[in-house]
Amino acid sequence: MIISHKHKFISLDPPKTGTNYRQNLLWNYGDFVEDLQHANLEEVRNYFHQYDLSDYFTFTFVRNPWKRYLSWFHHFSKVNHNHDLSPQKFHDFMFFYLSKTPEVNDSRRIILPQSYWFEREGKINVDFIGSLENITKDMNYVLDKLNINTQLKNNLANKSIYKIKYKDAYSQELIDLVAKKEKSVIELKGYKY
Repeated sequence: MIISHKHKFISLDPPKTGTNYRQNLLWNYGDFVEDLQHANLEEVRNYFHQYDLSDYFTFTFVRNPWKRYLSWFHHFSKVNHNHDLSPQKFHDFMFFYLSKTPEVNDSRRIILPQSYWFEREGKINVDFIGSLENITKDMNYVLDKLNINTQLKNNLANKSIYKIKYKDAYSQELIDLVAKKEKSVIELKGYKY
């Protein structure tokens, strides 16, 4: 997570939403706080309890949830040297993780719905929610809001390349499971499978 007391912003980063891209872009304008990697606004406020953060511009980014989970599966498989990237392996993986009750202190924060980063008690608690699908336009908006003049990179360094075809990855049951879990972000951004 990057916070800037000079520019008065807080960048909240749900996993697999272009975090590295944004952090690399904002690195010179704030402080990277490793302890708060993938933290939400309440956790940031608790960590920086000595500061009044109420006038900081707070933003986050989200991603099509079905693509986000597929990206996570590929990343998880790569890190764990798992070469079985079949649709069945993806289904097993997803049902295993998404059937769990997520805990806030879980190291696999990706199993928390993306609304964990922008919503409290059913209300949006950040100033801006961008989307990975519109990252150039949305980051330009953020940079303009912060009066930061920097050049955006044209490509995402970690752009996902899927070994499983997106349309082959999901069964209807799995599509529905993700839709239920990510209802808030789907309604907010109009995401469709």
